[in-house]
Amino acid sequence: MNKNASVGIPMKKICGRLTRILCTCAVFVSLTGAAYAQSAPVTLDRKKAPVREILNEIERQTDYLFVYSSEQVDFSVSVTAHDEPVQTVLRRIFEGTPIRFTLEGKHIVLRRQPQTAANAAAASPAKQTVTGTVTDTAGKPVVGATVLVKGGTVGTTTDVDGRFSLTIPAGSPLEVSFLGYARQEIATAGRTSLDIRLEEDAATLDEVVVVGYGTMKRRNLVGAVDQVDSRVIGDRSNGNLARSLQGELPGLNISFSDSKPSRSASFNVRGETSIGAGGNALVLIDGVEGSMDAINPQDVESVSVLKDASSTAVYGARGAFGVVLVTTKSPKRGAPEINYNGSVTFNRRTVIPDVITDGLTWVNWWKDSYNGYYNGSKSLPSHIDSTVPYSEAIYQELIRRQADPSLSRTTTLEGDSMFGWAYMESTDWLDLFYKDWNLSHEHNLSISGGNENADYYVSGRFYDMDGIYRVGDESYKKYDLRAKGSLKIRPWFKVTNNTSLAIIDQHEPKHSRNNFAVQRAINHAAMPLSPVKNPDGSWTTAAAISGYAAFSEGTSYRNNDYVYFRNKLSADIDIVKEVLKVQADYSYNYTTRKRIDVQNPVKYSKKPGVYLLESESAGASLSQVDYDTRYQAANAYLTYTPKLGADHDLTVLAGWNIEDQVYKTLTVSRTGFVTPNKPSFSLMNGVAENPTAGGNAWSYVGAFYRVNYGYKGKYLVEVSGRYDGSSKFPTNSKWGFFPSALVAWRVSEEPWMKWSEEWLDNFKIRLSAGSMGNGNVDPYSYTSEMTVATASDIVLGGGLPSYTTVGSTVPVSLTWEKSTTYDVGLDLDFFNNRLSVSGDYYRRYTTDMYTASVALPAVYGTGSPKGNNAEMKTDGWELSLSWRDSFKLGGKPFDYSIKAMVWDSKSVITKYVNDTGSLGTVKGFIENGGSPSSYYVGMTVGEIWGYTVAGLFRDQADIDSSAIHDFVQASDKVTRPGQVKIADLDGNGFIDPGNFAVDDHGDLRIIGNQSPRYRYGVNLSARWNGIGLSVFLQGVGARDWYPGSDAGMFWGKYGRPFFALIPSIHNYTDDMYSAERNNWDTAYWPRMTTYQSNGTKNWTRLLEIPNTRYIQSAAYLRVKNIQLDYSFPKHICSAIRLQGLKIYVNAENLFTFTPLHKYAPNFDPEGLSYDSDFASAADGYTYPILKSVTVGVNITF
Repeated sequence: MNKNASVGIPMKKICGRLTRILCTCAVFVSLTGAAYAQSAPVTLDRKKAPVREILNEIERQTDYLFVYSSEQVDFSVSVTAHDEPVQTVLRRIFEGTPIRFTLEGKHIVLRRQPQTAANAAAASPAKQTVTGTVTDTAGKPVVGATVLVKGGTVGTTTDVDGRFSLTIPAGSPLEVSFLGYARQEIATAGRTSLDIRLEEDAATLDEVVVVGYGTMKRRNLVGAVDQVDSRVIGDRSNGNLARSLQGELPGLNISFSDSKPSRSASFNVRGETSIGAGGNALVLIDGVEGSMDAINPQDVESVSVLKDASSTAVYGARGAFGVVLVTTKSPKRGAPEINYNGSVTFNRRTVIPDVITDGLTWVNWWKDSYNGYYNGSKSLPSHIDSTVPYSEAIYQELIRRQADPSLSRTTTLEGDSMFGWAYMESTDWLDLFYKDWNLSHEHNLSISGGNENADYYVSGRFYDMDGIYRVGDESYKKYDLRAKGSLKIRPWFKVTNNTSLAIIDQHEPKHSRNNFAVQRAINHAAMPLSPVKNPDGSWTTAAAISGYAAFSEGTSYRNNDYVYFRNKLSADIDIVKEVLKVQADYSYNYTTRKRIDVQNPVKYSKKPGVYLLESESAGASLSQVDYDTRYQAANAYLTYTPKLGADHDLTVLAGWNIEDQVYKTLTVSRTGFVTPNKPSFSLMNGVAENPTAGGNAWSYVGAFYRVNYGYKGKYLVEVSGRYDGSSKFPTNSKWGFFPSALVAWRVSEEPWMKWSEEWLDNFKIRLSAGSMGNGNVDPYSYTSEMTVATASDIVLGGGLPSYTTVGSTVPVSLTWEKSTTYDVGLDLDFFNNRLSVSGDYYRRYTTDMYTASVALPAVYGTGSPKGNNAEMKTDGWELSLSWRDSFKLGGKPFDYSIKAMVWDSKSVITKYVNDTGSLGTVKGFIENGGSPSSYYVGMTVGEIWGYTVAGLFRDQADIDSSAIHDFVQASDKVTRPGQVKIADLDGNGFIDPGNFAVDDHGDLRIIGNQSPRYRYGVNLSARWNGIGLSVFLQGVGARDWYPGSDAGMFWGKYGRPFFALIPSIHNYTDDMYSAERNNWDTAYWPRMTTYQSNGTKNWTRLLEIPNTRYIQSAAYLRVKNIQLDYSFPKHICSAIRLQGLKIYVNAENLFTFTPLHKYAPNFDPEGLSYDSDFASAADGYTYPILKSVTVGVNITF
C-alpha cells in the first residue's frame, strides 16, 4: 500500500536510462509532497467524487493507510470538512451504507457489515416507478434528454413536454444528460416525482481559450483565435507535433516536404508573410519561444493560434505574422496518477515508384530516345554515360540471355578500352535501396498528482525510428523529459517551475561525394543493366556512383546530435484575490546541435584488377559544425479585474517583456583519414582548414497592455498595444508602437432576439484592426557588412595579406516592415450548441518591405541597396462548420461529431521597384518552376507563367502552317510530327517570350499558381460503449506544379538519355506518340526523344519551359488519420487494479487521392521538393512521404 514505493516499479521496466531519471524526479517530488501532507489536518471539499479519490486524499493529509477491496468503495459522495477528525469524516462518508471501518495502528480497515435477516429482507430486489420533468434554467422543457439508471442500461428519453416515467430498482440513482448541458446525478430514495433542472455545460458554452498572457472564455472572445486540445493529438505516433496539427486549425498552414523524422515543418499563419525581411509565426511553448521539433506531443494540453493583429498585439514585433501558443499538460490533483502510452508503428512509402527495371526494355528506350534526338546523325556510343558498356553485339546477347534465364547476365568483355565486363541484368535498384516497411516505436510515461498546496507532473518519452534504407544503418532516436510543478508558499503566493529536456540522436547514411543527394544519384547512375557487384566481388560503376556502395560500406554518413533544454520559473501573487494579480517569469533556453559529416571515396572497378575511386576529387574528409543558441526572457505583468456588478466585465492587463539571444557556430574540417572506419581529427594526415566561426546576437524589450470590457455580455471591446524596441534595427528606428482595437456584438443577447432563443444560442459579430512591426528578421539585415578574406595571389611581408570588400549600402531612412490587418468575423451556435459556424474575412497590408531598390552603376563598387521599397496585400477567408449530437443506442449514449474547415488566402504585390516590369532572368524563371524571378506590381505571389500547348504536330502541313518553333526538339532543330505545338497567342508568327516583361511577354501567359489554395480539413468522430472511431481528412483544393528540368521520375528519357529511372507510364503505351500509330490527337507524351526537359536553361529546350500540357495539379485529398480504440469498462479496470485501459489502432496518410497520379504516379503531392539536408537537387529527389499503421495501449494506474 506504500504509494511512494509503487511509483518506481513499472517505470524501471519500460524506459531504461531516461526512465531512471524520470523515476528519481517523481519519487523526490512525491515524497516531498507526502511529507508535507501528513502534517496537515483533514480538510476536504469534494462534490460527487469517487470514494477511492477521497480516501487517497485522506492518506495524503494523514499518516493513515486504508485497506479495502474495490467493491467497497465503488460509489461517489459529496463531503465537506475543515480541520475535522478522520473518524468524523469517515462516518459521514459511509453513512447509510453497509461499510464499517476500524483503526488498527496506522491502518484503517474497511469491512462490509454482515447481513442479518432484517437487512437481507431490506436488500431484496424492489422496484419503484419515478416520474419527472426535465427543464432548463429558464424553465423550458428539454426534449430528448436521456434518463438512465446509473451504471446500467435501463432508461428512457423525455417527451415534447420534457416528461418521463421509468421503473427502476428501488433507490437507484439516475443520470440525466443532454448535449450542451452538464450531466446530473439524481437521488431517488424515497422519491417518486422528480423536478430536474439542467444547467448549461460551462465546458461547452464557456470553453477556456488560451490567449496572450492569459485565458478567455470563448463566448467573450473578440479576436480571431482558434484552439484544439489534446484529443486532436491523441494517440497519434508522430515524432513532430506539427504533423498532428496539419489541417486541424483554419489559417495555420503547415506543410512538410518529406517524412524524415528530423524534418521541421514549413508553416505560416494566413498565408504569405513578407517578400523582404521574411518572418514567420511565433511559436511559444508555455509562454516561452520554442520549437515544435523539441516538444513531446503527448505533453500537449492545447494549441491556440492567434491570427489577427489585435490578438497578437501584446507580443508586438515578434507576433507580426501570427502566434502559435502551445500549452503543456498541468498536474492533476489527487492521488498519484501514472500513465503509460506505448505503441509500435509500421511505416511504408505512400508512393512506391513504378519504373522500368527490365534491362532489355530499358536499353530499347535508351536507343529510341537517343536516335529520336539525333535522327541518325550520330551513332550510338560505346557506353551509356560511362556506367555500362554498349555495342550491337552486347544488345543481341542481351536478347538471347533474357530469353534463357539459365544463362549468366554478366560476362567477360574483350577488346573494350573502358570495360572488362558486359552487363545484361535487370536490377531493381530502388528495391535494393528501400525497405518495404520500416518500424518505429515510442513509450510515454507520466506521473501526476498533488493537492491544493503542491502539485507535480513528470513525463518522459522514448521515440525510436529505424531507417527506410536497406543499407546504411539509418536511425533516429529522441528522448524527452518534462518536470512541471507548483508550490503554494502562501495562500496568495504560488511558484511554478517547468523544465523540459529533449535529446535527439540521428544517423544518416550519405553519398561519398560532397553531400550529393542520393535520390538524384540513383537516377543518374542506377541503370537496370548493371549488377551491384562484378564477378570478382568489386563494386560496379552503377553501385559506386548511385551511392549504394557508400551506403553499404557505412563509411560516409552524417550524425546530428541535438539537445534542447528549457526552463521557466514563474511566480503568481494575488494582491487582492480575484481582483488584482501580479505574475512574473524568467526563462532560459539552451539549444545545441553537433553535426558531423564523414565521407570516404568508394573503390570500384570497370575491368578486372583495375580499381577506381568514386569521389576521388572530393577526397576523404571529416567536418564538424557546432551550433549553440542561448536564449533568455523575462516577463512581468499585472492583471486587474475589478468587480463592477453583474452588467460590467473589465479586465486590464499591463506588462513588460525583455528577450535576449546569442547564436554561435564553429566549423572545423580536415582531409585524409589514416583509418577510414575510425573518423577522428587526431587520426588524419591531410589538410586542416582554418576553423570558421559565425553567429549573431539580438535583444528585444517592450511594454504592452490590453483592456477588455464587456457590457451585459453582449457588447465587447478590446484595446491593446505594445511599444517595442529591437537591436535588429537601425539606431533611428529601433522603437515602434503597434496598437490594435476590436469590438464584438453578441446579437443573440439582445431583448429583441428573444424570438430565436429556442434554436439560436449565440450570434456574435467581430471586427478588428491592428498594426504590427515585423521583428522576425535576420540580425544585421539592416547593417552594412564587410567580409574579410585572405588573398591568394599577393604576398606582403612574406605572407598572404587579408583584405575586405566595400560594404553594402544601407539607406539612413530604413524603418520597420509593418503588417496591418483588418478582420471581420462571425460566430453562430444553434440548437443547444449542436451546430456551430464560425467564419472570418481579412485583409492584411504588408508595407515597407525590405527589398532591393534601383540598380546602381558598376563603378559604384557595391550592389543595389535595399530599402523599404515594396508592399503587398493579402486577402483571405476562413470557415468552419461543426455538428455534434448524442442519442441512445442499445440503452447507451452514442456520441458523434462532424467538423469541416476550409480556408484560403491570396497575396498580390502592390508596390515594387521594377520600372520595366521585367519577369526576371530566364534561368531564374525556369529554376522557379515558371514563377518570375523578379516581382512586379500586380503579381500574385506564386503565379506560374508558361506557353499554351495547342497539341502535337499532326503532319508536315500542320508544321508549315504554324508559327516558327525555334526550339531544339531534335539536334538538327527540325520540327517533326509528334512534337509539341505551342499556340501563337500574339500572332507574330514566332513562338517567343517577347521581351520577357509584363507589358511584352510574347506568347507567355499565366497558366497556374504554385501556392496551395483552398486548404481544408474534415473531422469525423463517434463513441459508444467504450468504442471510439475517428477519421480525419486533410487536403489542398488547388495547387499547380511544373516538374523541374531534372525531375527524372516524371520526364524519364525526355530529360537525358542516360537517366536510369523511366516511369512505367512511358512504356510504349497509347499515351505516347508514335509515327506508326499516328496518334497525334490522343497521345499525351510527345515524339520519343531526349534532352527536352534538361538543358542549359536558356529557352532552347521546350519542355523545361512551363506549359499548359505538362503542368500538373498537385491538389489532393488525404485520409490523414483513422483511429479505432476501445476503453475498457471501469469494473474491469478495477478488477485488474487499473484506473483506465485503452487499446487503439490508428493509421496516418493511409490513402491519397490526387489528379497528380494520372501522369505523375511516382510523386506524392507533398513530396515535390528535394532533401534540403544535402546538396540541392530537382523535384522529387527527396526522402519519401510515409504512411503508417500504429498499434498501441494506454494504461492509467
